[in-house]
Amino acid sequence: MESIGGLSASLEANLGVGSGTAQVFTWLVILSVCYLLLQILQASFGGILKKSRARGNLTLLFGQCGAGKTALFFRLRDQEEVQSVSSLNPIRDSFKVKVGEEQSIGPIEIVDYPGHLRYRNKANELVKEARCIVYVVDSDDKQRLKDVAEHLYELMTLKDILELQTPLLLALNKCDLTSARSEKYVIEEIEREIEQMRVSRAATLEGQDSADSFLGVDGQKFKLLEHSPCPIQVCRISVKQPDLDPVLDFIQQHYT
Repeated sequence: MESIGGLSASLEANLGVGSGTAQVFTWLVILSVCYLLLQILQASFGGILKKSRARGNLTLLFGQCGAGKTALFFRLRDQEEVQSVSSLNPIRDSFKVKVGEEQSIGPIEIVDYPGHLRYRNKANELVKEARCIVYVVDSDDKQRLKDVAEHLYELMTLKDILELQTPLLLALNKCDLTSARSEKYVIEEIEREIEQMRVSRAATLEGQDSADSFLGVDGQKFKLLEHSPCPIQVCRISVKQPDLDPVLDFIQQHYT
């Protein structure tokens, strides 16, 4: 503060002691110096502060009711097929995941969260604890793809996912059925539904700051794999057969 006081006294001496012009000029110089110091501090430590937040350790299983989340959970834990029904309670357990004939990783804490719409906000709260998300989709149920798109829109505009860059695997289940839709079909349907939501929400939020709730690139139709704000992969699986290699590879990728 002595140096600033000396600078003030020097400027006042040159411009006229006690003059209003000298005082204004002095404060402008002081504010400029403070601004430059703040910029230097932000450049030096801002990146470190942003990187200090890390993802959690959960694997989250999300998806609509009947998509096969619970069946996948028990396949991963017990290597058994379980006939399950829709539940209102999450299933949470830590166990080793078998990723090969003689190889396991973990223990990993995995949460199978109910797909009921009324619990969606609570499910989204778990995202900050996630290492990765496996989103199970019933590829045999075209009517549910709109619900899938709506939930994906919510997830991909969540602050936690944007900041943590939480990786997401879209696992299209029931590929063993002849009536199951192809990967291309499911992706295009999700993109079409999200595009409609983008248009309607953009109109609703016109004139407001909608950066946190806008997906994709302005002026371009939404493309899931190109415009997702977080890392995303898509695969086909069958919990029934079982054919779970893409899920096992995804989990192994993020825990080893």
